[in-house]
Amino acid sequence: MLGRLQMTVDECIDAYMLLSDRVFQKARVPFTARGRMRGKFDSKELEKVIKEVINSRNLEEDALLEESANPKCRV
Repeated sequence: MLGRLQMTVDECIDAYMLLSDRVFQKARVPFTARGRMRGKFDSKELEKVIKEVINSRNLEEDALLEESANPKCRV
């Protein structure tokens, strides 16, 4: 986020807090109806939050995280 999205440290912290609050919610029941263990995070919500963060930086949600030959930030 610091390099490719050119976010400040404070913006990165805010984005990670948003991400963790939405993605890592505690499940009421740790097992499915078939007795399988539920995941510790919601992968669909993770994808959604990442796309929101990318969109907030005025990039397309499917933009590559690859930098150009001369990046502005050395991360």
